[in-house]
Amino acid sequence: MEEIKCLRCNNKMNVAKGLHLRVGEKSILLHRLPDGIEVDAYQCTNCGKLEFFSYKDDLITNIECPSCGKTHDKDYPKCPFCKYNYKV
Repeated sequence: MEEIKCLRCNNKMNVAKGLHLRVGEKSILLHRLPDGIEVDAYQCTNCGKLEFFSYKDDLITNIECPSCGKTHDKDYPKCPFCKYNYKV
């Protein structure tokens, strides 16, 4: 595997650990819903900067807007096409 260099200070980065990253974490009655992506975390040996890497197939999924029917990334709080608000 190719050595990864820190974008901030150009020193070597080591694998910190594999993580399950959640954005906008949801829950039902205090039980977390499994939503997010699997990532590998690398930490700089000098400045401590963290970098996250994911496999292409594990990236954020798409959803279909219930208002306009167009598909977009799941992490948008509103439909980017018709501005339907998912939080209403």
